[in-house]
Formats: sequence, structure tokens, C-alpha cells
Amino acid sequence: MSALSEPIESTLLVDIAAGLAAAVPLWQQVVVHDAVERRPVRLLATDRYEVWVIGWLPGQRAELHDHGDAVGVVAVVEGVLTEDVLEHRGLRRDELHVGELLDLPARIVHEISNSSDAPATSIHVYSPPLRTMTRYDHATLAPVVTEIVRWEQPLLADSVARHPSVADG
Repeated sequence: MSALSEPIESTLLVDIAAGLAAAVPLWQQVVVHDAVERRPVRLLATDRYEVWVIGWLPGQRAELHDHGDAVGVVAVVEGVLTEDVLEHRGLRRDELHVGELLDLPARIVHEISNSSDAPATSIHVYSPPLRTMTRYDHATLAPVVTEIVRWEQPLLADSVARHPSVADG
């Protein structure tokens, strides 16, 4: 595995997520709360990590999935989200509130949804950037399809996105 494909340390991902969560004008002006479908916005991307901001209207969800080899952190910045995590005994449900940071280890299988009656927003940091996501059947909990994550131009330039503690190469 090359240095670029190895995940960044979890503590650094937490710092990136927390810093961007605090930069309210940055994400607030680009988040999309669409009544028809969730529309994640790729906020920034580097060779080592990427950041998405996702708006969630009541009832919207990202059905059971994993993030391939990527690890991640989710920061809830508005509203309340629900996470269902696949464990050996079935699904475990947790509520995620504003200010909470959720650690996403590699190959975690989970679902995130907005079960509340108000919009929610979250910031997702993945390292390395997402390449694949596998979807799982809710009834059998078995993998159904692996999708290639479509490239999207980030809103911020790579030079702006580099954290000073992330060495090049």
C-alpha cells in the first residue's frame, strides 16, 4: 500500500472534521437540502483525504453501506441524525447530535438517516478518498452491489485543503 492510499490518523481526521464544522459560513452556503434526493457536496479533496457536506431532510437516508477501504469521521453540524450499525447480533441504533463526532473504521457497515422532523447537516471526512461503496440488503444484511464512487470536482482547491500537518508524499 502506498503512503497516499494509507488512511490518515484518526486524530487528524477528527481535527479536520471539527475545524470544518466550526467554519459555519464555509459549509452553510453550499449544503443542499433537496426534497427529492440527498445531494452530497464534495467540499474539498486531496490525495490523502476528502470532505463532503450532506444535507438531510426528514425521512432521507443513506441505506446500509460501507466505505470500502476508507476510514472516516462524521460531524453533525445541524439537527439530529440516526445511525444503525451492523454488528454480529444485528443492527445497533444511536442518535447523533450537533457537535458529536462519529468515528468510521474501515469496512464499517452502517446506515445514516434523518428520523427527526427537522433538517440536518453533516460533514464527512474520508481517508483515503472514497473509491467504492458496497450496499447491503436490509433484510438479509448481505452485500448486494459494490459501486464505484463517481468523481466530483471539489468546491475548494487542493492547495487550500491541505492540513499543515499532512506531509506531501
